Amino acid sequence: MSYVSSLYHIVFSTYCRKPVIGNTNRHQLYSILAKQIQETRSKALIINGVSDHIHILLNLHQGVALSTLIRDIKSKSTVWAKTSGLFPGFEGWEREYGAFSISNTHKDSVYQYIKNQETHHSRVVAIDEYRALIAKAGLTFYGTD
Repeated sequence: MSYVSSLYHIVFSTYCRKPVIGNTNRHQLYSILAKQIQETRSKALIINGVSDHIHILLNLHQGVALSTLIRDIKSKSTVWAKTSGLFPGFEGWEREYGAFSISNTHKDSVYQYIKNQETHHSRVVAIDEYRALIAKAGLTFYGTD
């Protein structure tokens, strides 16, 4: 029997970082994303975010390519969000995303970090958060502000 642990902290933002994911219907969007992730035999452990971006902690099924999962959940959730009428001004997601592999020993702290996004963003601007995640992963940020 094979044993695989593929935990990822994924972050992506709305198109042009527009603050269009309102509090009222946010959890419906998260449910749609969780269902789409489950359809790939992967599991979303938590999904949360603020008006212009989301975070997902997931355990990726070993038979699924991360890039394929991200492409599919972004495109399907875009169609749902636009047709639902729940998110006026939602145009879709930015093309780019961040996906950071994490060890099982860090799973609980990443879970809590994602759970507390609203509190976190009362102190930290989204782009600064994203740059910090990229730096912590040992990568270089090449985007624009």
